Amino acid sequence: MLVFNEPFLRKTLQILGRYLRKETLKAFIGILLVLFLFSVGTLFAETLRTVARGALPASMLYVELGLRTIDIFSILIPLALYLAVLAKLAQMYRNQELVMYHAAGVSTKQLLKMFLPQMLFFFFVVLILALFVVPLASRTSEKLTLAASKDVSLLGLKEGVFQELSGSNSVIYVRKLNVEENRLENIFVNVRHEDRVDTLTAEYGYQYEDKETRERYISLYNGFRNEGVPGSKKYHLMRFERNDIKLPKLKGKSVDVDETGKSLSELLNSNRLKDKAEIHKRLSPALEVLVLMLIALSISKTSPRESKYGSLMLGLLIYIVYLNLLAISISLIEQSKVPAWIGA
Repeated sequence: MLVFNEPFLRKTLQILGRYLRKETLKAFIGILLVLFLFSVGTLFAETLRTVARGALPASMLYVELGLRTIDIFSILIPLALYLAVLAKLAQMYRNQELVMYHAAGVSTKQLLKMFLPQMLFFFFVVLILALFVVPLASRTSEKLTLAASKDVSLLGLKEGVFQELSGSNSVIYVRKLNVEENRLENIFVNVRHEDRVDTLTAEYGYQYEDKETRERYISLYNGFRNEGVPGSKKYHLMRFERNDIKLPKLKGKSVDVDETGKSLSELLNSNRLKDKAEIHKRLSPALEVLVLMLIALSISKTSPRESKYGSLMLGLLIYIVYLNLLAISISLIEQSKVPAWIGA
């Protein structure tokens, strides 16, 4: 083993620590950006499908996307940091750099101390995101969606276009939208049932929400309803003054606040198992920063002859196993098979 005097070794450790933190941060930003772009692309497609189904107002597409993006940061930051540390250390082992430092007396414990400032910084960033920012975004999304349900301009309907209403087997056509009066004009609706098809036409209509059931409806006025079976000659034609059609539920629309949107104080004061499990869900991303860092230090040792991506593949496999075990433990808490105080 090479032996250096203590002041020299201390100075060397400081230089090595700054170098590792700088290089890891650069790798972290690159990996986080790639993961973020991939996740946002997937999230955008999913949100766009929700809008197309009529389950989310069209004008809220980018608002909802922005709010949901906040959530994915609490998931991506621990993973990106884990992969960055693992990749950098594995590279230094392959280049024999860390082998030389170990020979000079630098231990794995000292390497851990070098990463400690980064670990603690990202630990608190993710903790604040998961405990406070993400639930706030969830509550904001809920409030905006409920407010949007009262505005006919946010139904996702377009003038002069046949559109399908999700979950109702219905097709609707509106010739004109009067946003100021929250009014639909010259309406055609085709409703498919198991035993018949209903075709409705109306002079105008309004949207409203039932105060008891919180369901949304379109009230059609001054129109005709034609009921019959395709291929049959038996049809019933009726004139109506008013006819109501149920609309699909908007995303997240409920009377009670979901546990994902509850504040930390509400969860702590609750006795519901789902609320207890939600606390562990929020704590787990921050704890991942610490746990994954220890794993990265443990599996990063590679020889020059080993595959360049061997440690990364092993790291991803361990990460997937870890997430599955975490999901199982939270599920057990929800089912009361594991005491909540044990944690995830």
